Amino acid sequence: MTAFWTTYGLYLWLGSLVAILAMAGLIVRLTLQLRAAMRRYATLTNGVSGEQLDEIWDARASQVARHDQQLDQLSRQVTELRHASVQHVGLIRFNPFGDVGGDQSFAVALLDGDHNGVILSSIFSRAGVRTYAKFVQAGASPSSLSDEEEAAIAQAVGASLAAPAAPSTLKPSTGGIS
Repeated sequence: MTAFWTTYGLYLWLGSLVAILAMAGLIVRLTLQLRAAMRRYATLTNGVSGEQLDEIWDARASQVARHDQQLDQLSRQVTELRHASVQHVGLIRFNPFGDVGGDQSFAVALLDGDHNGVILSSIFSRAGVRTYAKFVQAGASPSSLSDEEEAAIAQAVGASLAAPAAPSTLKPSTGGIS
């Protein structure tokens, strides 16, 4: 029996040492994984009253569902606002009377994303100023329009067709109808 220990004893000790070191490494790895799982569990249970993991999971799932509903509602509201806000503007300045200096009169078209909105016209004369407002639907008005009002709508709609992603800006005319 002593011959066995003399011949194979060193190998048995080295094998045992390797096995012990491998198990120690495994224990360290499992300890790190357990700590990470405990941190994730603490984060999951933070702010939720419930003792069972199923209750905690259900509470978190209902929170996520409520947040999804809120995001959907906000998305719909943003879409509605995007269509209802003034997105396209056309401005024409003109001189309707030869006896008044400068282009003091104007027509401005204020349209939303669907080309609905209003056109405002102001006629300046020596006797006074008159202002008119007319509805615009799909780029046209059911009311009769002056040439300048039609040009303001065309400018607003044309600006939206030329650059659909860029916000439209006022584009003053240098005189007459452009």
